[in-house]
Amino acid sequence: MFADLHMHSKASDGTNSPSEVVRLAKEHGLSCISLTDHDTVDGLEEAMEASSKYEIEVIPGIEFNCYYQNQEVHILGYFINYKDKNFFEKLEEMKKLRNDRAKAILKKLNELGISISIEDVLEFTSEKFIGRPHIARAMVKKDYVESVKEAFEKYIGVGAPAYVERYRITPFEAINLILENGGVPVLAHPGLLQDDSIIEELALKGLIGIEIYHSKHTIEDVKKYLNKAKKYKLIVTGGSDFHGIEVDGRDLLGTIKLDYEYVKILKSKAKNFVEISK
Repeated sequence: MFADLHMHSKASDGTNSPSEVVRLAKEHGLSCISLTDHDTVDGLEEAMEASSKYEIEVIPGIEFNCYYQNQEVHILGYFINYKDKNFFEKLEEMKKLRNDRAKAILKKLNELGISISIEDVLEFTSEKFIGRPHIARAMVKKDYVESVKEAFEKYIGVGAPAYVERYRITPFEAINLILENGGVPVLAHPGLLQDDSIIEELALKGLIGIEIYHSKHTIEDVKKYLNKAKKYKLIVTGGSDFHGIEVDGRDLLGTIKLDYEYVKILKSKAKNFVEISK
């Protein structure tokens, strides 16, 4: 039995619906997945329903995009209570700020002579979640760029002319939100951090796990972060970070197959799972 604990759907910046993500995971021989869309739980209900249909375990999850000391730090949350009112209200607040930022980016693009409207972007998403990848795909469709990567590099990436900074919570706030919700906070893809000295600080503030196995981690990364997991007493997780071939550039499904024994350890740390199991 194998798991992939890091996957995205159309509810955030993926290209497949939540149910399609579940189906594809089953087709790739997985027994368990977690849907971890960015800053939203909108796809979880559909994914949980598909769990029964395709006979594959789905762990309710989320990935918070955070910022601290001049770098992005992503925190995954597992076994979250996605129906909790306080948790949901916080996500709704973040969603509004994200969409306001998208409109500001479009305004800058228009000023640069790139005629992209919100309607063009909504062909690739819904008003519930508008992110830069959706804007990039609209730019590709209208032939302003040849790829999503080019859109980021030339126009909407950090430092590019149409880039707009957005509000992001700190990783410590994300850890607290997840813990208060009864979930398990895990540091995503530490190998992509500019400065991983933050791991010690995160561990002291309640971090429970670290994503060791990731599609962009090298063998050296795996060895390095296994040592850090041991040092800071963090549990081990892993996932492909699947978004869909159009976004990823290749099929990431099956690139990470986490042994189910790690899922059992994760469950032992989840307050929500323990309470449901009683």
